[in-house]
Amino acid sequence: MLKSEIKYYADESMFHGFIPHVMGTRLDILMIHSNLPLLNMLWAHITDELERLDKMLNRFDATSEVSKLNNHTQQNSVSVSAELEDILRLCQYYYEKTFHLFDITLNDFSQIQIHGNHHISFSNFSVTLDFGGFAKGYALKKIQEILLRGNIENAFVDFGNSSIMGIGHHPYGDCWKVSLQNPYTQQTLDEFCLTDNTLSTSGNTEQYTGHIINPLTGTCNEQRKVTSILSDNPLDAEILSTVWMIADDQQREQINENFKHIKGTIYTL
Repeated sequence: MLKSEIKYYADESMFHGFIPHVMGTRLDILMIHSNLPLLNMLWAHITDELERLDKMLNRFDATSEVSKLNNHTQQNSVSVSAELEDILRLCQYYYEKTFHLFDITLNDFSQIQIHGNHHISFSNFSVTLDFGGFAKGYALKKIQEILLRGNIENAFVDFGNSSIMGIGHHPYGDCWKVSLQNPYTQQTLDEFCLTDNTLSTSGNTEQYTGHIINPLTGTCNEQRKVTSILSDNPLDAEILSTVWMIADDQQREQINENFKHIKGTIYTL
């Protein structure tokens, strides 16, 4: 069970939920509503959903569905859950729409065959799946659905300062204000005003670099730069912020034709 903490600020009708470790990072959620029992119920739904998704997509958990799948790629046909089949189809969509720059295999997604009826196979037995650039965006969409079903009009969801969703506005403002810092100097690079959209950022830092791999070349990106994507679709934002790190100008222009609702920015540090 996920470790979590909650606090309710009655004067502001603000509920703060905190999970110190999930999907490789921390999660903070602010929900604005005067109905505390409703907020507690929604928080329980959110934590249950995050735990369920982590159990499915975390390749470092030997008991997760993806981890088990990675260990059975030598079989002619492998059974997967209905949801994981849907997720693989989503990943196939982004693989094609980003001209193969988003690839959960970091090699060649076309080596995965999705047969339907919850079965897939691999044409190359060395293929493994890594949902690191997908899972947070997918989880944010699930959280968004829970909040909207609960009639929460104002909320703020922060996945480790890199994937941030604002619904409605802050109690004392007309949006949720977010600053983007230079990871090398800690100076402010940009400021955003989130209202019913998501900001996702990607980049290198002094302590953590070379982790973003171009699947077309197999090389790591070690440039001192940060990218940001603004989108009303949390999954688009999550995926494209990493793609923007490895795409060249021509590739970004082509991808923009497939995602015309996004706003992408590159910061050279």
